[in-house]
Amino acid sequence: MFEYVHHVAYVVDDMERAISIFRDTFELELVDRRVVEGKSSFEMATFRCGPTLIELQRPIDYPPLERYLEDHGPGLTHVAYAVRDLPRRIEQLSERGVVVEEPGAFVAGTGWRIANFDLAQCELALFQSKYHDDHLAEADQHAASDDSATRAEGGPSGTPEL
Repeated sequence: MFEYVHHVAYVVDDMERAISIFRDTFELELVDRRVVEGKSSFEMATFRCGPTLIELQRPIDYPPLERYLEDHGPGLTHVAYAVRDLPRRIEQLSERGVVVEEPGAFVAGTGWRIANFDLAQCELALFQSKYHDDHLAEADQHAASDDSATRAEGGPSGTPEL
């Protein structure tokens, strides 16, 4: 079912330094950098690492990410698993007792089509975080290359989900 890891997300407090680490130290290609705005907002930089995206997030007005930084400092916040035909996979998972949050599949502030696991209703504690839960993402969707792009759509809780 999982095709590959769609993206891994890190919260950072210094975007320039974090970009330098991934670009200059690890020689990854910066494919997107922008501010995502909505009910919550954050600066985002995305790198390609094979089929996987590495997403850096610096909160501007995004309380869960701000709390993560306060509690832990910079670090990994979540992983998204790529699946093909997201609506069909949601149905299959439902038959196996895995529930996704309403509204199901939606377009996140990043422009990626995702679905968040409803971890309160299924046995996937391994994927749970008090800051941001792991989730599914439509396979073969990648960050836009237009640096000036912003997205206003939020997740089911009104905050941009990644």
